[in-house]
Amino acid sequence: MKICLLGDAGSVHVQRISSGLAARGAIVHVVTHKPADITGVTVERFQVPPAGLTNPFPWRRRWHRRLRDYMRSFDIVNVLFLADWGLTPEIIERGCLVATPAGSDIVPPPGEGNPTEALFAARLTMLRHAACVTAWGPWFASAVASFGGIDVRRIEILPLGVELHLFCSRPMPRASGDAHMVGFFKGFREVYGAPTLVEAMPGVLAALPATRFTMIGDGAQKALCQDLADRQGIGGRITWLPQQPRRRLPGLLADWDVSVIPSVCESFGAAALESSAMRLPVVASDVGGLRDTVRHGKTGLLVPPRSPAHLAEAVIHLLERASLRRRYGDTGRAMVEREYNWETVLDKWRRTYEIVLERRCVMS
Repeated sequence: MKICLLGDAGSVHVQRISSGLAARGAIVHVVTHKPADITGVTVERFQVPPAGLTNPFPWRRRWHRRLRDYMRSFDIVNVLFLADWGLTPEIIERGCLVATPAGSDIVPPPGEGNPTEALFAARLTMLRHAACVTAWGPWFASAVASFGGIDVRRIEILPLGVELHLFCSRPMPRASGDAHMVGFFKGFREVYGAPTLVEAMPGVLAALPATRFTMIGDGAQKALCQDLADRQGIGGRITWLPQQPRRRLPGLLADWDVSVIPSVCESFGAAALESSAMRLPVVASDVGGLRDTVRHGKTGLLVPPRSPAHLAEAVIHLLERASLRRRYGDTGRAMVEREYNWETVLDKWRRTYEIVLERRCVMS
């Protein structure tokens, strides 16, 4: 099977999907605006071919010819994030397009603007003319169906996975006398709700004064959060770390008792699954895809978004109950192993491609 992925080659998800499909025998070619090396995969920077004797056409026509070449040359062309590649209905009909929205292309994050009319129209074109539309989980599938005006039954659920060999539980519990550790590793964009956690910290410390916090990431709201912590007199209780290489995250999470995800909106919630894989209970906002990746009362607790009081209450509830944390952690690890192991997920990706191709052959 020959597969062309249109997406950001620097994305860890694009890298994992493309290299995993290649490891399963597919010939995988990634077309991107941001080239990066990916094991077992060829990567091409997207650009419109220059005019010449064999291609003496106007720029837009050369652009569309290049897209038609992809559609003819590959069994599957999968758009990962609905950027405006210039795909028209006529071009899409030349091959087999799979459209995979990522999140912000369907639900714009707060404070980051809305798509232009042209980009909105391009996204609708891909969703409505694709041979298959996929979504990370049930909640996001409903959001995609509503956005595109398509039947949710047309959408295949293809989640992201977790590298279980990387995100694995700590070998032994920390000493019972150690201070509680609460962590956050989503970063400091407005959508991730970091100020809500900082505003919740005084409530946690009032109940459990020895608690410490770790905040990982970069972004526009980091300085705001640091200033807020100082004004609340709790700056000394927080360790601030920049965005970390992926390989270092499990070692940091291994020291935590609770992982907090106070996002304003989420299409999926990969960080929740990575926390669960580490046997960490999760406290998360009751929004979007977090309702799929955090099982309330089983792997963690869901609380109203932008509510420091509810967030503090949930964190305290878990910190005061070691046996509950262990139960949520064990259940979370089992859930990830069962439903979100990357190896199993990638097998499903490949099988979905095969089914789409079989269906097109029957229809033709």
